[in-house]
Amino acid sequence: MHINYKIAPLIYRSNYLIKGLCVLFFMGVCLDASAQTKKATEYKAPNFGCTFEDGPFKAMIKVEQKGQPKINLEFSTNVEIQGCQVILIDFDKIDKELVASFKPTDIEDSGNVIILADRGIKYEIHLILP
Repeated sequence: MHINYKIAPLIYRSNYLIKGLCVLFFMGVCLDASAQTKKATEYKAPNFGCTFEDGPFKAMIKVEQKGQPKINLEFSTNVEIQGCQVILIDFDKIDKELVASFKPTDIEDSGNVIILADRGIKYEIHLILP
């Protein structure tokens, strides 16, 4: 058996090259997966021209519940805004039966928001601008 010592260093280097490429590939896959996970929890970025800053705003809210005998409740409270979306309503002044969870909802340019929440509850929100 004849060993060619000129080829051996090339094979040795190619093994390290292949291992290095595999490591770089898996690092890229892991970074991409973590970036996708982070994107799923972020709120939408503010639209260009959004006039509503992040934070609490005073609002008039009208609550209706579908399938119930004409429940119309109107009250004033604070809502939390982030990224031109209503993300939270302060429900201190409302019966617990009319409280429902909802997804962050876009605010119209006029300051109105209609939120369709769980259990057929609808919140019509009008922001009171300073």
